[in-house]
Amino acid sequence: MAGNIHTALFVAFIEMNSMTQFIHNAQDSESFSLYAGIRLAELIDQDWSRNKSTDLAASEGINLTDRHWDVIVYLRKQYLAHGLPRFARTMARNLNKQFAVQGGNRYLYGLFAGGPVTQGSRLANLRTPANATDDSFGTSY
Repeated sequence: MAGNIHTALFVAFIEMNSMTQFIHNAQDSESFSLYAGIRLAELIDQDWSRNKSTDLAASEGINLTDRHWDVIVYLRKQYLAHGLPRFARTMARNLNKQFAVQGGNRYLYGLFAGGPVTQGSRLANLRTPANATDDSFGTSY
């Protein structure tokens, strides 16, 4: 009898919460665009500015150019639209497609030697997706 109650409660919960956050490929991002307002508030609360990113980049030996800013702005827009990717590989793939005309990964690693996802996210003041670095192989997305 207890199992039936739990099943009924679970079904009622699913019906009441249509779980719309999983409409946009649940494997690739933490949430759907439905929560863009929450992420926008999070980005506003960060008090991020280009000056802060420029200072951070300078401390890492990078002089930010318009090409760097294109990537940083793209990362922030992607975060706002889709949330944090569950895996760094997802964002690396998206960046590669977005900047394919410029040279894809080769172009991106030329801009961000520490990895376009890892270093780019840090400079964009975003959380870094899971598995962005693999110390055992010395790699970084």
